[in-house]
Amino acid sequence: MNCFVCSKNKKDFEVWHNKIIIAATYDSEFQDDEQIQKMSDNSIICHDCIQSIKDKVDEKRK
Repeated sequence: MNCFVCSKNKKDFEVWHNKIIIAATYDSEFQDDEQIQKMSDNSIICHDCIQSIKDKVDEKRK
């Protein structure tokens, strides 16, 4: 599986593959991130990229 954001090959336990779960897990500012908005129903995103997006969103809040 390749991450939608970084394109690195990841194992199934290293990725998020459901945009609805991501939306339910994180707040609206996170959901509004450009990379998250670009995800399709079939996209997967790795934990590292999720964390970097979360860090970027948290930094904007300050």
